[in-house]
Amino acid sequence: MTRRLALLAFIATATPALAQPAPGLAETTLHIAETTSVTRAPDEVVATLRAEARAGTAAAAQEAVNRAIAAAVTRAQGTAGIRVSTGGYWTARVEESRSWQAAQSITLRGQEAPALLDLAGALQGQGLAMQSLQWRLTQETARAAREEASRLALDSLQRRAEAVASQLGLVLVGLREVRIDAPDQSPRPVAMAAMRSSSSSAAPPVSVAEDVEVTASVQAVVVLRPR
Repeated sequence: MTRRLALLAFIATATPALAQPAPGLAETTLHIAETTSVTRAPDEVVATLRAEARAGTAAAAQEAVNRAIAAAVTRAQGTAGIRVSTGGYWTARVEESRSWQAAQSITLRGQEAPALLDLAGALQGQGLAMQSLQWRLTQETARAAREEASRLALDSLQRRAEAVASQLGLVLVGLREVRIDAPDQSPRPVAMAAMRSSSSSAAPPVSVAEDVEVTASVQAVVVLRPR
């Protein structure tokens, strides 16, 4: 009986050691982020002008605005290379003067800056107020720039991961949870001349374009293993 208990004790002690698997290769995870930018010359200019009128009645104020916007749209549609659209329209009572005020905006877009600026100056001469004047990238140019910035950021992240792995005496296995963030770029403001003029021969606005910086950021979990 004593020999049997001793044998069972020996088996219980020895079996776990014999059954234990060999340790595998340990992985090291590394969180890395890289940001890269590219620059592009803006290829579209956008001007937004506003027609305003004040009168004793809402109908009279609105009629004046309607005439001004109709004339502006007709003139813009007759200018080659210009896309035109109308914006918000509002009417409100001005209690101080017991009058009514109405306003509506018109937006001009084009890739030929001289033609658009000449048209904007002419509309300023007709009494419209310049609300904003901006350079920006067209959708096609912006998309191509974001794709290039994303590619460069990812390449930079991979090179950095390989450098860190080498420094630690490890090898790069792959990337996990890759995240690419390349937001749309906002339009860039430009220098402008007089905002409003009552003269029909008003000088057109002056614009000085500036390159647009398109940025992309890449984040990833890098997997490393011993050599």
